[in-house]
Amino acid sequence: MTIDIKLSRALQRRTLANELSATTGFEEAPLNSCFSRTVGRVAIASGALVVATAVSAADLPTTKAPEPAPVQSAQIDYFQPFFVKAGFTYALNTSSSKLWAQNPTAMAQGDFATFPLGVNATIGDLPTLGLEGGVYVTRNVSIDVAIGVPYSVDVKTKGYNPLNPVLTNGTVLAKISPDIVPVTAVYHFDNFGAFRPYVGAGVTPSFSISNKNALLTSPHVGSGFGPVLNAGFDYMLSPNWGLYAGVKKAFVYTQSSANGIDIPGAGWFPAQSYQHTHFQPWTFSVGIVYAFGKNGVFPTF
Repeated sequence: MTIDIKLSRALQRRTLANELSATTGFEEAPLNSCFSRTVGRVAIASGALVVATAVSAADLPTTKAPEPAPVQSAQIDYFQPFFVKAGFTYALNTSSSKLWAQNPTAMAQGDFATFPLGVNATIGDLPTLGLEGGVYVTRNVSIDVAIGVPYSVDVKTKGYNPLNPVLTNGTVLAKISPDIVPVTAVYHFDNFGAFRPYVGAGVTPSFSISNKNALLTSPHVGSGFGPVLNAGFDYMLSPNWGLYAGVKKAFVYTQSSANGIDIPGAGWFPAQSYQHTHFQPWTFSVGIVYAFGKNGVFPTF
Protein backbone atom coordinates (compact mmCIF):
# COMPACT_ATOMS: atom_id res chain seq x y z
CA MET A 1 0.00 0.00 0.00
CA THR A 2 2.83 2.31 0.94
CA ILE A 3 4.65 1.47 -2.29
CA ASP A 4 1.57 2.35 -4.40
CA ILE A 5 1.26 5.74 -2.79
CA LYS A 6 4.90 6.52 -3.45
CA LEU A 7 4.63 5.46 -7.09
CA SER A 8 1.56 7.61 -7.55
CA ARG A 9 3.37 10.65 -6.16
CA ALA A 10 6.40 10.00 -8.36
CA LEU A 11 4.20 9.88 -11.46
CA GLN A 12 2.56 13.18 -10.49
CA ARG A 13 5.96 14.80 -10.09
CA ARG A 14 7.10 13.40 -13.44
CA THR A 15 4.00 14.81 -15.18
CA LEU A 16 4.52 18.25 -13.56
CA ALA A 17 8.17 18.25 -14.56
CA ASN A 18 7.32 17.43 -18.18
CA GLU A 19 4.75 20.28 -18.33
CA LEU A 20 7.27 22.70 -16.83
CA SER A 21 9.92 21.65 -19.33
CA ALA A 22 7.50 22.12 -22.28
CA THR A 23 6.41 25.58 -21.08
CA THR A 24 9.70 27.14 -20.05
CA GLY A 25 12.25 25.21 -22.08
CA PHE A 26 14.19 24.10 -19.03
CA GLU A 27 15.59 20.61 -18.88
CA GLU A 28 14.17 18.24 -16.38
CA ALA A 29 15.68 18.65 -12.94
CA PRO A 30 15.61 16.26 -10.06
CA LEU A 31 12.08 16.12 -8.75
CA ASN A 32 13.17 16.37 -5.23
CA SER A 33 15.19 19.54 -5.91
CA CYS A 34 13.70 22.61 -4.22
CA PHE A 35 15.87 24.85 -6.38
CA SER A 36 14.38 23.39 -9.56
CA ARG A 37 10.87 23.95 -8.41
CA THR A 38 11.67 27.62 -7.58
CA VAL A 39 13.28 28.23 -10.97
CA GLY A 40 10.29 26.77 -12.72
CA ARG A 41 7.87 28.97 -10.92
CA VAL A 42 9.96 32.09 -11.71
CA ALA A 43 10.11 31.13 -15.37
CA ILE A 44 6.35 30.67 -15.58
CA ALA A 45 5.78 34.07 -13.95
CA SER A 46 8.30 35.74 -16.33
CA GLY A 47 6.62 34.24 -19.37
CA ALA A 48 3.22 35.47 -18.22
CA LEU A 49 4.68 38.96 -17.63
CA VAL A 50 6.18 39.08 -21.14
CA VAL A 51 2.89 38.05 -22.70
CA ALA A 52 0.96 40.61 -20.64
CA THR A 53 3.42 43.37 -21.55
CA ALA A 54 3.13 42.54 -25.26
CA VAL A 55 -0.67 42.60 -25.09
CA SER A 56 -0.65 45.93 -23.22
CA ALA A 57 1.75 47.44 -25.77
CA ALA A 58 -0.48 46.29 -28.60
CA ASP A 59 -3.45 48.03 -26.94
CA LEU A 60 -1.65 51.43 -26.61
CA PRO A 61 -2.79 54.14 -29.10
CA THR A 62 -0.31 55.02 -31.82
CA THR A 63 0.97 58.66 -31.99
CA LYS A 64 1.32 60.23 -35.45
CA ALA A 65 3.99 62.79 -36.22
CA PRO A 66 2.52 66.33 -36.57
CA GLU A 67 1.87 67.39 -40.13
CA PRO A 68 4.07 70.25 -41.39
CA ALA A 69 2.47 73.70 -41.42
CA PRO A 70 1.29 74.83 -44.86
CA VAL A 71 3.73 77.09 -46.65
CA GLN A 72 2.22 80.54 -47.21
CA SER A 73 3.12 82.61 -50.22
CA ALA A 74 5.31 85.61 -49.49
CA GLN A 75 3.46 88.92 -49.17
CA ILE A 76 4.77 91.84 -51.21
CA ASP A 77 5.56 94.89 -49.10
CA TYR A 78 4.57 97.96 -51.12
CA PHE A 79 5.76 100.45 -48.51
CA GLN A 80 8.37 102.98 -49.60
CA PRO A 81 9.20 106.14 -47.60
CA PHE A 82 9.30 108.60 -50.53
CA PHE A 83 7.10 109.04 -53.59
CA VAL A 84 6.49 111.36 -56.52
CA LYS A 85 3.44 111.60 -58.77
CA ALA A 86 2.82 113.13 -62.18
CA GLY A 87 -0.27 113.20 -64.35
CA PHE A 88 -3.23 115.07 -65.74
CA THR A 89 -5.06 117.48 -63.42
CA TYR A 90 -8.34 119.20 -64.12
CA ALA A 91 -9.34 122.13 -61.91
CA LEU A 92 -13.10 122.63 -61.78
CA ASN A 93 -13.56 126.14 -60.42
CA THR A 94 -16.76 126.40 -58.40
CA SER A 95 -15.76 129.89 -57.32
CA SER A 96 -18.04 132.88 -56.92
CA SER A 97 -17.18 136.57 -56.84
CA LYS A 98 -18.82 139.89 -56.09
CA LEU A 99 -17.84 142.99 -58.10
CA TRP A 100 -17.60 146.64 -57.00
CA ALA A 101 -16.44 149.54 -59.12
CA GLN A 102 -16.48 153.29 -59.39
CA ASN A 103 -19.12 154.77 -61.65
CA PRO A 104 -17.61 157.01 -64.36
CA THR A 105 -20.76 159.15 -64.45
CA ALA A 106 -20.71 159.63 -60.66
CA MET A 107 -16.98 160.32 -60.79
CA ALA A 108 -17.65 163.19 -63.20
CA GLN A 109 -19.86 164.65 -60.46
CA GLY A 110 -17.20 164.17 -57.81
CA ASP A 111 -18.47 160.87 -56.36
CA PHE A 112 -15.60 158.40 -56.24
CA ALA A 113 -17.32 155.72 -54.16
CA THR A 114 -17.48 152.15 -55.40
CA PHE A 115 -20.83 150.51 -56.06
CA PRO A 116 -21.85 146.88 -56.46
CA LEU A 117 -22.19 146.14 -60.13
CA GLY A 118 -25.07 143.72 -59.66
CA VAL A 119 -23.31 140.84 -61.40
CA ASN A 120 -21.06 138.07 -60.24
CA ALA A 121 -17.82 136.76 -61.70
CA THR A 122 -16.33 133.34 -62.07
CA ILE A 123 -12.96 131.83 -62.95
CA GLY A 124 -12.67 129.38 -65.83
CA ASP A 125 -11.81 125.70 -65.48
CA LEU A 126 -8.18 124.73 -65.85
CA PRO A 127 -6.64 121.56 -67.40
CA THR A 128 -2.96 121.23 -66.56
CA LEU A 129 -0.05 119.01 -65.58
CA GLY A 130 -0.21 118.00 -61.92
CA LEU A 131 2.86 117.22 -59.82
CA GLU A 132 3.01 115.86 -56.28
CA GLY A 133 5.58 114.55 -53.86
CA GLY A 134 5.57 113.24 -50.33
CA VAL A 135 7.39 111.52 -47.52
CA TYR A 136 6.06 109.08 -44.93
CA VAL A 137 6.55 110.17 -41.32
CA THR A 138 5.07 106.83 -40.18
CA ARG A 139 4.15 103.70 -42.11
CA ASN A 140 0.63 105.07 -42.67
CA VAL A 141 0.95 108.88 -42.48
CA SER A 142 2.65 111.03 -45.10
CA ILE A 143 3.12 114.73 -45.75
CA ASP A 144 2.19 115.59 -49.35
CA VAL A 145 2.85 118.71 -51.42
CA ALA A 146 1.09 119.20 -54.77
CA ILE A 147 1.15 121.83 -57.49
CA GLY A 148 -0.28 122.31 -60.94
CA VAL A 149 1.55 124.01 -63.79
CA PRO A 150 -0.15 127.43 -64.07
CA TYR A 151 -2.23 128.05 -67.17
CA SER A 152 -4.07 131.17 -68.30
CA VAL A 153 -7.85 131.24 -67.77
CA ASP A 154 -10.54 133.90 -68.14
CA VAL A 155 -12.32 135.73 -65.36
CA LYS A 156 -15.84 136.34 -66.69
CA THR A 157 -18.99 138.02 -65.53
CA LYS A 158 -21.89 135.81 -64.55
CA GLY A 159 -25.34 137.32 -64.88
CA TYR A 160 -26.64 140.63 -66.26
CA ASN A 161 -27.68 143.92 -64.74
CA PRO A 162 -29.59 146.30 -67.07
CA LEU A 163 -28.14 149.22 -65.12
CA ASN A 164 -24.71 148.16 -66.42
CA PRO A 165 -25.38 147.22 -70.04
CA VAL A 166 -21.65 147.11 -70.79
CA LEU A 167 -21.30 144.02 -68.55
CA THR A 168 -23.14 141.42 -70.56
CA ASN A 169 -23.14 137.83 -69.30
CA GLY A 170 -19.75 136.23 -70.02
CA THR A 171 -17.79 139.47 -70.43
CA VAL A 172 -14.07 138.76 -69.96
CA LEU A 173 -12.82 140.95 -67.13
CA ALA A 174 -9.18 139.73 -67.04
CA LYS A 175 -6.91 136.82 -67.89
CA ILE A 176 -5.08 135.28 -64.96
CA SER A 177 -2.91 132.22 -64.21
CA PRO A 178 -4.08 131.03 -60.78
CA ASP A 179 -2.49 128.27 -58.75
CA ILE A 180 -2.70 126.54 -55.40
CA VAL A 181 -0.09 124.48 -53.53
CA PRO A 182 -1.90 122.09 -51.16
CA VAL A 183 0.15 120.79 -48.23
CA THR A 184 -1.70 117.92 -46.60
CA ALA A 185 -1.24 115.27 -43.93
CA VAL A 186 -2.49 112.03 -45.47
CA TYR A 187 -3.46 108.71 -43.89
CA HIS A 188 -2.88 105.66 -46.12
CA PHE A 189 -4.79 102.42 -45.55
CA ASP A 190 -2.36 99.52 -46.07
CA ASN A 191 -4.58 96.46 -45.48
CA PHE A 192 -5.69 96.05 -49.10
CA GLY A 193 -2.44 94.87 -50.65
CA ALA A 194 -1.52 96.79 -53.80
CA PHE A 195 -4.64 98.97 -53.48
CA ARG A 196 -3.88 101.82 -51.04
CA PRO A 197 -6.71 104.33 -50.51
CA TYR A 198 -6.00 107.51 -48.58
CA VAL A 199 -7.66 110.56 -47.01
CA GLY A 200 -6.10 113.77 -45.80
CA ALA A 201 -6.47 117.41 -44.90
CA GLY A 202 -4.26 120.44 -44.79
CA VAL A 203 -3.86 124.00 -45.98
CA THR A 204 -3.11 125.70 -49.27
CA PRO A 205 -2.00 129.12 -50.43
CA SER A 206 -3.48 130.57 -53.61
CA PHE A 207 -2.01 133.13 -55.97
CA SER A 208 -1.78 134.14 -59.61
CA ILE A 209 1.55 134.39 -61.42
CA SER A 210 0.21 136.32 -64.42
CA ASN A 211 -2.56 138.91 -64.77
CA LYS A 212 -3.47 140.39 -68.15
CA ASN A 213 -5.81 143.15 -69.24
CA ALA A 214 -9.25 142.64 -70.70
CA LEU A 215 -12.20 144.88 -69.77
CA LEU A 216 -10.29 145.71 -66.59
CA THR A 217 -6.81 147.15 -66.88
CA SER A 218 -3.82 146.68 -64.57
CA PRO A 219 -5.52 143.81 -62.73
CA HIS A 220 -4.00 142.49 -59.53
CA VAL A 221 -5.07 139.18 -57.94
CA GLY A 222 -4.42 139.00 -54.22
CA SER A 223 -3.03 135.90 -52.57
CA GLY A 224 -5.08 133.83 -50.17
CA PHE A 225 -4.81 130.98 -47.71
CA GLY A 226 -7.30 128.33 -46.67
CA PRO A 227 -8.06 124.70 -45.81
CA VAL A 228 -7.99 121.84 -48.30
CA LEU A 229 -9.29 118.25 -48.26
CA ASN A 230 -7.60 115.37 -50.04
CA ALA A 231 -8.71 111.81 -50.97
CA GLY A 232 -7.81 109.15 -53.53
CA PHE A 233 -5.93 105.91 -53.98
CA ASP A 234 -2.68 104.44 -55.27
CA TYR A 235 -2.60 101.08 -57.05
CA MET A 236 0.92 99.67 -57.01
CA LEU A 237 1.93 97.52 -59.97
CA SER A 238 5.25 96.78 -58.25
CA PRO A 239 6.96 97.97 -55.05
CA ASN A 240 8.14 101.03 -57.02
CA TRP A 241 5.66 101.80 -59.82
CA GLY A 242 1.93 102.35 -59.67
CA LEU A 243 -1.08 104.37 -60.76
CA TYR A 244 -3.01 106.96 -58.79
CA ALA A 245 -6.25 108.91 -58.83
CA GLY A 246 -7.10 111.70 -56.43
CA VAL A 247 -9.34 114.66 -55.73
CA LYS A 248 -8.80 117.80 -53.67
CA LYS A 249 -11.16 120.55 -52.56
CA ALA A 250 -9.82 123.97 -51.53
CA PHE A 251 -11.58 126.79 -49.66
CA VAL A 252 -9.80 130.12 -50.16
CA TYR A 253 -10.91 133.75 -49.99
CA THR A 254 -9.11 136.35 -52.12
CA GLN A 255 -9.48 139.98 -53.15
CA SER A 256 -8.54 141.43 -56.51
CA SER A 257 -8.45 144.94 -57.92
CA ALA A 258 -7.96 146.87 -61.16
CA ASN A 259 -7.05 150.50 -61.88
CA GLY A 260 -9.09 151.13 -65.02
CA ILE A 261 -11.93 150.06 -67.27
CA ASP A 262 -11.48 149.77 -71.04
CA ILE A 263 -15.00 150.08 -72.42
CA PRO A 264 -15.29 148.98 -76.07
CA GLY A 265 -16.16 151.96 -78.29
CA ALA A 266 -15.72 154.45 -75.44
CA GLY A 267 -12.11 154.02 -74.41
CA TRP A 268 -10.31 153.80 -71.13
CA PHE A 269 -11.56 155.27 -67.86
CA PRO A 270 -9.45 155.51 -64.65
CA ALA A 271 -12.03 153.79 -62.51
CA GLN A 272 -11.16 151.53 -59.58
CA SER A 273 -12.81 148.12 -59.37
CA TYR A 274 -12.67 145.35 -56.81
CA GLN A 275 -13.48 141.67 -56.86
CA HIS A 276 -14.09 139.57 -53.72
CA THR A 277 -13.73 135.90 -54.59
CA HIS A 278 -14.55 132.68 -52.77
CA PHE A 279 -12.06 130.54 -54.64
CA GLN A 280 -13.14 126.90 -54.09
CA PRO A 281 -11.83 124.69 -56.90
CA TRP A 282 -12.10 120.92 -57.16
CA THR A 283 -8.98 119.34 -58.63
CA PHE A 284 -9.17 115.86 -60.16
CA SER A 285 -5.90 114.06 -60.91
CA VAL A 286 -4.84 110.78 -62.53
CA GLY A 287 -1.35 109.61 -63.37
CA ILE A 288 1.63 107.50 -62.35
CA VAL A 289 3.36 107.21 -58.99
CA TYR A 290 6.96 106.25 -58.30
CA ALA A 291 7.88 105.16 -54.76
CA PHE A 292 11.46 104.77 -53.57
CA GLY A 293 13.93 104.93 -50.69
CA LYS A 294 13.15 101.70 -48.81
CA ASN A 295 15.94 100.81 -46.36
CA GLY A 296 17.75 103.93 -47.43
CA VAL A 297 18.20 102.68 -50.99
CA PHE A 298 17.44 105.29 -53.64
CA PRO A 299 16.50 104.44 -57.23
CA THR A 300 18.97 103.87 -60.01
CA PHE A 301 17.78 104.63 -63.54
